[in-house]
Amino acid sequence: MNLPGLPVVRGAGPCVQHNPAPPRQRFPNLLPSLLRMRVRWIRKSHRWLGLFVGLQLLLWTLSGLYFSWNPIERVRGEDLAAPLPVLSPSDTSLVSPGRVLVALTRSTPTVEAVEAITLRALLGQPVYEVAYRAGGSRRYVLADARTGALRPPLSQEEAVAIARRDFVPDVPVREVTYLEAVEPDAEYRGKELPAYRVSFEHETGTRLYVSATRGLVTARRNDTWRTFDFFWMLHVMDYQARDNFNHWLLRALSVLGVITVLSGFWLWAVTSPWLRRRPRPPFPSGKRPANTRPVVLPTDGKNGRPEVPRKKPNL
Repeated sequence: MNLPGLPVVRGAGPCVQHNPAPPRQRFPNLLPSLLRMRVRWIRKSHRWLGLFVGLQLLLWTLSGLYFSWNPIERVRGEDLAAPLPVLSPSDTSLVSPGRVLVALTRSTPTVEAVEAITLRALLGQPVYEVAYRAGGSRRYVLADARTGALRPPLSQEEAVAIARRDFVPDVPVREVTYLEAVEPDAEYRGKELPAYRVSFEHETGTRLYVSATRGLVTARRNDTWRTFDFFWMLHVMDYQARDNFNHWLLRALSVLGVITVLSGFWLWAVTSPWLRRRPRPPFPSGKRPANTRPVVLPTDGKNGRPEVPRKKPNL
């Protein structure tokens, strides 16, 4: 005879029945209590967050793809730049930098401090580049390394010669512009002024900026850099200066983006069938617990099956 509600285990011997295991909880203990919230509310929140920050997430992804597919050397124009000129070690006719400092203090009495003195080549001649502070700003001046005399700012012809020497392709110059001020979002920003902008007739749309006071190419701009700068503006969300990535708009969208991703994981955890109740055997460990008592049923003695009582016919 079977006992109602108890599973029957058949074998070669007497049939044994065990007490049923307690029902499994719908949510395992390892899940946080927040997973008990309604799935409908989670789905709605995730949908509106995705609509609000989804466009910026797409722009971040597209800009990141462009950054990763373009080498930074090509963006900066360094792949078409010539090596820096060097000086001959046999040139021993150089004067002491102290004579240059004397000439500087005489011409500019407002010098507050001298930050650096650099010896380098300029159009095949040795010069001293002096970086100093005056009037609360950093300034530069060039001096002839053989005489100690201060040099005036570069002329347009000298700036074009420096740009031609720096740019490897032998192409004509399209335009030369003297810059004394630039817009905050211009391609030449945060650099020394005044400067000459030398534009070349090249397929890359290259423009070289030569500092009038330093005699150096301080920036190289091409079409790849301009596209990079556009995506950088979208990436850091600075639509004015294009260089500030510490503003509150970027911080707020970043936090909302993280919340959107976490809500997606949260929604998956709540609706995943893996975390729902699944049937399991009475004894998952394969052994009968010690606190259960088997119930032995009588068998028919032939196949080890429980004996089924037969009803007597009504006479």
